[in-house]
Amino acid sequence: MKKIISILFFFPCIFFSQDSLSLSKAIEIGLEKNYDIRLTLKNVEINKIFNNWGEAGRLPQVNINAGQNNSISDQRNNPISFAPFLFLSNDVSSGLAMNWTLFNGFGVRANKTKLEQLELQSENTATLAIENTIHGIILAYYQAKMQKEQLTLLNNVMTLSKEKYNQQQVKSNLGIGVKFDLLQFEGNLYTDSSNKILQNLAQRNATRNLNLIMGEDVDKEWNLTSEIKPDLNIKDLSTLKKEMLSNNTNIKNQYINIALTQQDISLAKSQFFPVINFNSGFNSSVGVLNTNDVNSPISNAQSKNLNYYGNFTLNFKLYDGGKVRRGIKALELQNEVDQLRTSQMIDQLNFELTNVYELYLTRLQIFELTKKAFLVAKDNMDIAKLKEESGLINSFNFRDIQMAYLSAGVALYQASYDLLESNATLLKMTGKIIQNN
Repeated sequence: MKKIISILFFFPCIFFSQDSLSLSKAIEIGLEKNYDIRLTLKNVEINKIFNNWGEAGRLPQVNINAGQNNSISDQRNNPISFAPFLFLSNDVSSGLAMNWTLFNGFGVRANKTKLEQLELQSENTATLAIENTIHGIILAYYQAKMQKEQLTLLNNVMTLSKEKYNQQQVKSNLGIGVKFDLLQFEGNLYTDSSNKILQNLAQRNATRNLNLIMGEDVDKEWNLTSEIKPDLNIKDLSTLKKEMLSNNTNIKNQYINIALTQQDISLAKSQFFPVINFNSGFNSSVGVLNTNDVNSPISNAQSKNLNYYGNFTLNFKLYDGGKVRRGIKALELQNEVDQLRTSQMIDQLNFELTNVYELYLTRLQIFELTKKAFLVAKDNMDIAKLKEESGLINSFNFRDIQMAYLSAGVALYQASYDLLESNATLLKMTGKIIQNN
């Protein structure tokens, strides 16, 4: 539980204006409000409650009881009774009993170990939920940021289209413009406006998705302040594999599953040992026996009883039709299944890690190329503005260059997001996404 609490307070508390949101702040909000995390933390609390020696069976059980009993015994028509009278009996009884299992084949220790492992498993499950939440917030944040940047890029393109349309309209009003070019720029303006409407929708959807993962109001708007800056560090695959085998939460949970099966085997084997119990306590009763018959020698008799006891019992299972042995054999086979699943999981994760790593390197190259392509498109766009104003290129050529600039910008933002996604996935698979964010 301490580990989970330390994770939750790992991120610094930084004060932002109401609508400003950095990536670290988004993660902080998500760790506090995300439903998956809150549910898994409740499971941690439940397993922590059950992880004690009393639940494991080491401590004695003490019970107290009390009762009030009333009875009528009519012996008047009983010819063999030595007291043929009507008796009324009233008594109050109480008792205290303790039952303590002194030895049950080391089952108590196995139970306690199993409870500790269940608590650790719930903590790892909570850690996995935190990792998934951080991973999801990173991707959702940068997706929303990318959509917003693309909207800004479209706004710039549309502004330029509007400027060109206005300039051509002025020329047409002066009688020096060409109607064909005016219609061309007007059509471009309508197309850019339509694209902006669609991009606005994409940006709002991305923001709502981010709010959903964080646990915030889905319609809340943010000013996303963190920039899209991909990690350009070259990683080493062998190092990543070692980190994954040591830190991956899924692998840790699988090892706990193996340990739980081994404890079940220990519990099953404990049935081959005798069970020694100690029982002690006392019983007391106070009663009154009376009759209204004047001929009875007893009119109002009181009685008091007090009994103490302390007993040891030994139980040993001699034969149960092989039920315990079959159960142990099944658990041993289950242990072998868990071992095979662990090997399968490691192989699968190594396979996935290699794919993600190579995808990361590929996306790194694509990012560098798209960045250069965007710079070229930007320079070409600046030159095209001057040439179009000078009449050296027509409206078709200018539109082609404008669209090439837009496509290069969109490609750059997508390449940046893809590289960040691969980097976040590598951090998650190696169990380092919490420390690095």
